[in-house]
Amino acid sequence: MAKKRSKKVAVPADFQRQERSRLLRSHRKTILFNDKELAAIDNYCHKYGIKSKSAFIRNAVISHILVDMDKNYPKLF
Repeated sequence: MAKKRSKKVAVPADFQRQERSRLLRSHRKTILFNDKELAAIDNYCHKYGIKSKSAFIRNAVISHILVDMDKNYPKLF
């Protein structure tokens, strides 16, 4: 049997620009580590082959926040 072709839906260019601008990181936060904390992060990144430490730290912080928010979600009953 012949495969059915999937139909791609054209997304307007202005929508793509709006979506990109919405996801653009424009707010800077600075964090300081002591020597032991930085060594632990460096060792972890080296061991697991993490190339982008900023993406790793961002992902760790956001995932922790989301898990915590999920635990403290208001319940109706």
